[in-house]
Amino acid sequence: MKLLFKIALLLLPFSVFAGMMNFTVSPAIVKFETVQGSVKAFDLNFFNQGKDSLQIVVEVMDLTLDAHGVPVITNASKKSHQWARYVELSKDSFKVDASESKSVHVTLKTPRGKLGGGYFAISFNATEVASKKTRKPSQNTMSIGGQLPSLFIGEISRTGTRKAVVTSANINKAPYTSEHPLKLRYLVKNIGTTHINVDGDILLRDGKKVLDRVRLESGSGLILPEGSRYFTGSWQKANNHTGKKVLAEARFSYPSGRLIKKLEFSVP
Repeated sequence: MKLLFKIALLLLPFSVFAGMMNFTVSPAIVKFETVQGSVKAFDLNFFNQGKDSLQIVVEVMDLTLDAHGVPVITNASKKSHQWARYVELSKDSFKVDASESKSVHVTLKTPRGKLGGGYFAISFNATEVASKKTRKPSQNTMSIGGQLPSLFIGEISRTGTRKAVVTSANINKAPYTSEHPLKLRYLVKNIGTTHINVDGDILLRDGKKVLDRVRLESGSGLILPEGSRYFTGSWQKANNHTGKKVLAEARFSYPSGRLIKKLEFSVP
């Protein structure tokens, strides 16, 4: 099972509204450092803001990010940098009444012999609890459910390496207008052993003359080990330089590292 959550990594807490269900999970993002062989403990809070009781099932799952930075949550595995199998929950199911909150205690037994980053997600799966006054549903009745995760981004202190490479660089097709500007897109891959936050910009030159500077956009710029992420820069002034041969120098930076990727093109 694979689930994609189009959520901002800085949003706290996560919340959902589906039908009559309205609940939150906090904290939404947990960033932490740990030591090999140690035990790390966390508390998550589930708050039912709706008017009906909910039945909750809690799961520990793998966490990755796709190339657009969208969290991808899948069944627990033994893949590299996935720590779901080292996590225990104080409870994996519970009932929560309207306007009630309940906590789940999360215990991570940090693995030995592992280096760098480790990642997992705690997924809360909610369904409405039918009241005694509610008729028994027919076979054609759909049960509404909702799901929210809490994302865990960890690192074994002072063991990870941070290294990235640019694996592709391209521009979109002309013609270019204010609504369809020239865009330069780069794919950056994390080949280190822990997560990195990357940002960057593009220096545009015609020979030695600097034409413009463009910021590269990619949200938080977070890339997990073995993952890749797109960075895009929009050059709104491209039509002012028709016929020129342009050198685009993309400059990326992250803790302990820098990257430069050059791309030549002519503005039609």
